[in-house]
Amino acid sequence: MRRTRLGRTRLTVAVATVAVAAMATSCGFDGINSLPVPGAEGTGSGAYKISAVIPNAAGLVNNAPVMIDDATVGSVGSIDVDNWNAKLDLRLNSGVQVPAGSHVMVGMTSVLGSTHLAIVPPEHPTGAYMQPGDQIPLPKCPESPNLPQPGGERIPDVTSAQQVPGCSYPTTEQVLSSLSVVLNGGGLSQFGDIVHEVNAIFDGRDKAIKALIPQLNVLVADLNGQRNNIIRAMEGLDRLTAGINAQTPTVQKALQDGPEILKLLNEQRQQFVAALDSVGKLSANTNDILEQNGQDIRTIVDNMSKAFQGLADAGPALPGSLRILLTFPFLEEMIPTIVRGDYVNSDLVLDLTVPTLQKTILRSVGVVGPEGVSGTPAGSAGRGLNPFTSPLVPSGEGGN
Repeated sequence: MRRTRLGRTRLTVAVATVAVAAMATSCGFDGINSLPVPGAEGTGSGAYKISAVIPNAAGLVNNAPVMIDDATVGSVGSIDVDNWNAKLDLRLNSGVQVPAGSHVMVGMTSVLGSTHLAIVPPEHPTGAYMQPGDQIPLPKCPESPNLPQPGGERIPDVTSAQQVPGCSYPTTEQVLSSLSVVLNGGGLSQFGDIVHEVNAIFDGRDKAIKALIPQLNVLVADLNGQRNNIIRAMEGLDRLTAGINAQTPTVQKALQDGPEILKLLNEQRQQFVAALDSVGKLSANTNDILEQNGQDIRTIVDNMSKAFQGLADAGPALPGSLRILLTFPFLEEMIPTIVRGDYVNSDLVLDLTVPTLQKTILRSVGVVGPEGVSGTPAGSAGRGLNPFTSPLVPSGEGGN
């Protein structure tokens, strides 16, 4: 009897608690999960609230954990509809700092379907943090690279179940659905054929493949050592293609005229063959000449090297010699002093004595001595010959 009264008392207390909670929520009750869970994150001393707006709650429920960098820092409070978007109240633990500019995304806590709200910090933090009562605005969440967002362009063979809602990570159902596409129509059935063919290639060639691996390692190392040259070559190829692209009309005209050019070359084939044959003969003759006169060529080269060495030694004097080359016999800078108008100032010293004339002008014309001037050959005495032996000496020879 006492045990029955105790049970009734507990039931009465529970009903009263539910009634008080319903009155505290403006006489509305959305289920037991709408009530704060005792001891939940973000309900302790010093906790504070902020709000966030996302396009789709994606199955998120009250009291779902709130995470930053996979660490639980709070829980989700109420979830309301705000202008066709979901507005969330976030309860955060004391000391939790949310960087300004963050956005929120709905993620999967486990493969069984439980969800959580992830606060994603900005890529470039400003150093500012959100204060109690602030709101994370509706973000431009990163879109999935291969699955379209609702309202975007559809991809063939992608059902609505495989589309990822905005600001949410793929769910377990979406992952499995996408995996089914790969398994059924993604070419996985051909993987067995590929493995079979690869096995047939390697069968009986294990030693050759083992020897190939070190060579492949050397090849990869050489390629890595030539990485800068490869990059420069690719950049040069890029510039070349850019230049060709800029000359597109010229290239098109060349391609159009190409058949005519090839036809002309084909008609001149015999001439080309004869020219190449002549070049071959010229090369053979040149080779014979070089082989037969190699020593002479080496001698000429040696002599030329000596001449060039002399020119090199006289190098400092050559510029000074060029000063008088075109203005001989005067230096170029002296012409204004020597030549004034129609007159030339000069200073000459003439030596017209007979010995000097004999050594210079008269020697060149064969006139030597007084007998040469008079035109009568001198006798033996005049020429300083021995009169006794001179008749016995052949003409033109002297003797004393």
